[in-house]
Amino acid sequence: MPSVTWIVLQVLCFNVPYVILSQVTIASLYEQGTQAYLEERFPECVEKLEQALDRYRYHRRNTQNCRLKCRYESETSEPLFSVNIEDLRFHEKNIKNTLCLIKCKIDSNGNNDNIEGQIQQIFEERRPYEYLHLCYYKINDRQKAASAAFTFLVANPNHKVMTKNLQQYSDLPEVNMKEVVNFEAQNYVYLYVYGVNAYMRKEWDTAINNIEESLVSYLHAEDKCRAQCEGPFDPGWHPDFVPAIANHFTYVLRCKRTCKKKLSSLNGEIHEDLFASHYDYLQYAYFKKGNLYAACKAVASYLLLIPDDETMLANMRFYQGMPKVQDDFFTPRDETVRYAQRDTYEERILEYIKNEFKFNQTKPDIEKKINKSFHLTTNTTDLGGQHRFILDGIASLDDCKNIMYIANSFMNVNDGYDLINETASPHTKYEKFEGVTLSRITFLTYISLLQPKYLTLILDITKEMRKTLVEKFNIKRPLYFSFTHLVCRTALPGYTKNRTDFSHKIHSDNCNLLQDNTCEKKPPAFFWRDYSAILYLNQDFEGGNFMFASDLTGNTIQSIITPQCGRMVGFSAGKENLHGVSAVTKGKRCALAVWFTMNPQYQEFDREIAQHMIKNDISFHRYFNDFIN
Repeated sequence: MPSVTWIVLQVLCFNVPYVILSQVTIASLYEQGTQAYLEERFPECVEKLEQALDRYRYHRRNTQNCRLKCRYESETSEPLFSVNIEDLRFHEKNIKNTLCLIKCKIDSNGNNDNIEGQIQQIFEERRPYEYLHLCYYKINDRQKAASAAFTFLVANPNHKVMTKNLQQYSDLPEVNMKEVVNFEAQNYVYLYVYGVNAYMRKEWDTAINNIEESLVSYLHAEDKCRAQCEGPFDPGWHPDFVPAIANHFTYVLRCKRTCKKKLSSLNGEIHEDLFASHYDYLQYAYFKKGNLYAACKAVASYLLLIPDDETMLANMRFYQGMPKVQDDFFTPRDETVRYAQRDTYEERILEYIKNEFKFNQTKPDIEKKINKSFHLTTNTTDLGGQHRFILDGIASLDDCKNIMYIANSFMNVNDGYDLINETASPHTKYEKFEGVTLSRITFLTYISLLQPKYLTLILDITKEMRKTLVEKFNIKRPLYFSFTHLVCRTALPGYTKNRTDFSHKIHSDNCNLLQDNTCEKKPPAFFWRDYSAILYLNQDFEGGNFMFASDLTGNTIQSIITPQCGRMVGFSAGKENLHGVSAVTKGKRCALAVWFTMNPQYQEFDREIAQHMIKNDISFHRYFNDFIN
């Protein structure tokens, strides 16, 4: 592992706190497991990653079963009206399907996991095993280590480092390669392998039973895979009703079309015609048992899927020449007919989309970064004091949405607050405070729970905030980042009325404000902070206004600022800019807070790590190396 990356690892381990959530999610278990690995707490690494995998399997199975069950119930339900007018039957089925899905999710024992695409991708690509095999190795469970490495390789067969790791495991005396298993193998894989092995031994009854069961299991596995595709879809714009349905359907359909390829792997060996090959084995096994009718149906089923296979065409001619065989024997099986019809229809739909949705109009480059249009809402005089301003337009609606995604997905209670009691509120007992530090955002990116674009967005927007401060206050000396904190405060139920407290009481950002209105620049104050900036991300809450005040009690309010997406408040961090936040009485208020210093001793080292990571495309998976030697 390169030395720079190892430094990154060490710093990340030091700066990211190990937090146990009261409601542990799949993502948080994965994060805790990887953090335990980096801190060499290997038994805990195994515990957390195994729990994450178990939870993900449960969530995946439950989601798939709900979608399959609800689709069947809506399809077979009695119509509300006997005549299908304006395709209302289609919408009626969707409404019934939706109601069933809601009930099914409620009945799933209060599962609080909301799997985002990035998290789902990590588990579908078997990324937890990239850590888990090393942790098994470190606790001397070498057999499981080999199986974990093999499980990862089944999903990532071209991964050279893991291939080398598995080879090294195979050389260990404690590892029996015959007992190495794929932890994520589905039933049809084992049934198919057992059936083929029995076929090779000419045990025709056993071969038929296993391959028939494998066929049923395979179809069910593909149905589950296709159901997994029916998740959310963000088109990135706001289409009309019909285009919205068509876009989401196309997105789901493209996903469903990948299931055949996903299921074609038998423990790492790709069999492109795996489904059809069942019928090849069955036709000969049935022939050897004297069941010509079943043999011919298997031949017809195979040819329905692969009509130009010369070997099977020759088999059909052979069977046709037998006196007991009738023409109607060559009727494909029902499950094959349905499978082939669906396959053909879906191919035609996608071909139609490819050929017909072609337009010559010039498309805007949505990736091109345009200059933001800043608007100075209020100047220093309007705000009732010196060295303060408000600026709108620092962040776009999409920027706010993306930063809010980080907040909603990865915030921890009181993260970023230095508290002895982590369950205590840092400001008021009537609100829940949650945060994500830049250090943790960097760590989440490093372990692929966050895509790099989110970290890049945080870095870019905070740079813009600093640039704005320097320009507005004509700062001539170098201004360093000191601390970056994405923070939300949420009103707790039952405490929304008649509140006279502050969400954040009147204070100064760099000194201890005393009763006599003096301000001491010494610990525990962050006395090195020189400037502050707050970028608001939403406005769908009540209360939570930012206030400048002239006294400790807040009796004299100089100005009140209402948060909204893209609005930035900037001010010098001393006694001249006492400020606080009024009570949040409903909803969640989120903001990106950044503090700056002119003292390089207190600059934010985490930012250097984050910038280096993005610039050099560093991630755990990119620099993953063997750990056995």
